[in-house]
Amino acid sequence: MKKFQGSLRKCLLGLVILISPFLSWGIEAISDTTDIKGQFEYLYKTSNRYEQYKVILIDAYNQLKENSLDSINMYKSEINGLQNEINGLNDDLFTQKDEIEQLNDRLESALNAENSIGLLGVQITKGVYNLIMWVLVLILSGISVIVMLLYKRGHQVVRSTKERLAEVKQEFETHRKNTLVREQKLARELMDVKLKHKSR
Repeated sequence: MKKFQGSLRKCLLGLVILISPFLSWGIEAISDTTDIKGQFEYLYKTSNRYEQYKVILIDAYNQLKENSLDSINMYKSEINGLQNEINGLNDDLFTQKDEIEQLNDRLESALNAENSIGLLGVQITKGVYNLIMWVLVLILSGISVIVMLLYKRGHQVVRSTKERLAEVKQEFETHRKNTLVREQKLARELMDVKLKHKSR
C-alpha cells in the first residue's frame, strides 16, 4: 500500500510538473479577462487534489496574489479619487453658497436702486432721466439736421464748381483751337511772303 501511495505521489508530482506550464499560462490568460473571484474559482478548479488537500502551483499562486494586490491597489486608488472628488464637490458647494449670498446681496441692492438711475455717479429719478435723454435726443437731432444742410449746401457748391470748371475747360479748348488755326494761318502767310521775296 505504501509503495502504491509512493508511486501515486511520484505520478502526481510528475503530472503536476508536466502540466504546470499550461496551468500558469492559463492563469495568466484568465487573469486578463476575469475578476478576482473568477480567478480564485479557476485556480481551485485547475488545481490537483492530493488526499483531502488541493495542490496549487506556486506560479499560479504568485500570479493570483499579484492580481489580487493589483486589484486592491486599483480599488484604493479609485476610493482616493472618489474621496478627492467628494472633497472637491464639498468645496464647490461652499463656494456656491458664498456666491448665492453675494447674489442675494446684489439683488437686494438692485431692488433698492430700481426706482432711481445713476447718471455720472449721481442717483436721479426716472422722470428727470427721461427728460435729460429727450433733451439730448433733440439736441443731437438738431445737430444732425444742421450737418445735413451744410453737407447739402457743400454738395451744391461742389457741383456748381465742377460745372463752371467744365465750362472753363471748354472755353479754353475752343480758344486753343482758334489760336492754333490762327498760328497755322500766320505761318502760311509768312511762308508765302518768304517765297515771294525769294522769287524776286
